[in-house]
Amino acid sequence: MLTLLTATGCRQGAWDICERLMMAQTYAGPVRWIIVDDGPEMQTVRFQREGWTVEIIRPDHVWQAGMNTQARNLLAGLAVVPSNARLLIIEDDDYYAPEWLAMVDRWLHGHELVGEGMARYYNVASMKYKQLNNGVHASLCSTAMRGNALELFRKCCKPDVQYIDLTLWRTFNGMKCVHKNTRLTVGTKGLPGRIGIGMGHKDTFGQPDKRGDVLRQWVGDEMAGIYDRLFNRGKIVETEGTA
Repeated sequence: MLTLLTATGCRQGAWDICERLMMAQTYAGPVRWIIVDDGPEMQTVRFQREGWTVEIIRPDHVWQAGMNTQARNLLAGLAVVPSNARLLIIEDDDYYAPEWLAMVDRWLHGHELVGEGMARYYNVASMKYKQLNNGVHASLCSTAMRGNALELFRKCCKPDVQYIDLTLWRTFNGMKCVHKNTRLTVGTKGLPGRIGIGMGHKDTFGQPDKRGDVLRQWVGDEMAGIYDRLFNRGKIVETEGTA
């Protein structure tokens, strides 16, 4: 069994896309999906899939603009995760290829901490992108763990830890592996709803992708079309792409 942990809240549009991406996963085994929603009102969860169970945790709503409640919310979810779980962090606004869960399932057989390096970030509102060169750690959205790595992760989820993913990867000395050429995830920024605090949300972020060519290359035509329609620019991108 795989256990997924997602912290969300006040991001219904992003959440709807996340449900779509998880429904498309090719992994055929059982999945337990723990969703921590700290919004003032709970988002609508429609997800139903055979072999999957969905659990929703509702911490008190304390978030205000500029706050980072990630560590608190992750800990709320980790409270119901057993020590023998195989845990994947699924972030509500990021892109996951259909093969993601199946690939991670194989990676976890040989290592306690695994992830995808060479992270790709794309702001779907501003149509800007950035390719990173991280080869020794993975972003939290593309990190999975078990055993000793999972126990260390619990300790890393503290309000005073600014970058949970970096702290986890740098301090874990057990069996770990960053996979650099899989290209199965994209850190997607700019979706409607509560804004994040990562670099992908800043005005100075990335290189322009005016015709959307990079977006289509990274997430495929279908998902690119969903993002474009979300911002009412489908016809503009299509016209520019054929110019």
